[in-house]
Amino acid sequence: MKTTSAIALALSLLSGAPALAQTPPAASGAATGATERPLIERLINTPFVQNWNTWGLASPPTPQPAQGVTGGKALSIDVRRAGDPWSVGAVMTNTGAVKSGDVLLLGVWVRAAALPDNQTRTHVPLLLLEGATEPKPVLARATNVAVGPEWTMIYASGVAEADFAPGQTSIIMQMGQARHRLELGPALLFNFGPDYDRARLPRNPEG
Repeated sequence: MKTTSAIALALSLLSGAPALAQTPPAASGAATGATERPLIERLINTPFVQNWNTWGLASPPTPQPAQGVTGGKALSIDVRRAGDPWSVGAVMTNTGAVKSGDVLLLGVWVRAAALPDNQTRTHVPLLLLEGATEPKPVLARATNVAVGPEWTMIYASGVAEADFAPGQTSIIMQMGQARHRLELGPALLFNFGPDYDRARLPRNPEG
């Protein structure tokens, strides 16, 4: 169950969030408008930045004030030496339940505070939602997502192939492939239920 403060944050994240409009939902034959559930009702996790746990850093970052991201807090992920993509990352346990066939959308706020030398953007090599027990099934996945100096929301989507109780899935971001400093904001996980048209979900820009 979401707390009142979690719902308040989610509402503020969703209210006019420009990233959610980067790729507008595609038109479909299904009726929308009054019959479409409000997006806030589809949020199934608690998105606060303090729920991220990191690995591969000299010391765990703590939430710091951040201008330009809704919620006003972020973690600074300072990758000082390029390595394997999985050498530095962050994980957040999903607090919501998922049923087989559910269409899922994951959105994470991120920006590049310091870019690799002579580059105008960097990349997030892997963003995914996966089951927490072996063998770890992938529920949503995106790779090689471009990130620049402005706050943006990056996405991964997928369809669950099994049931998962609260706490049995995790959001994971890998960030260790380049020498850069990323600011990591809230992560929001939406459940659109079965038979939802994934073409209507927002997508990451090409490149």
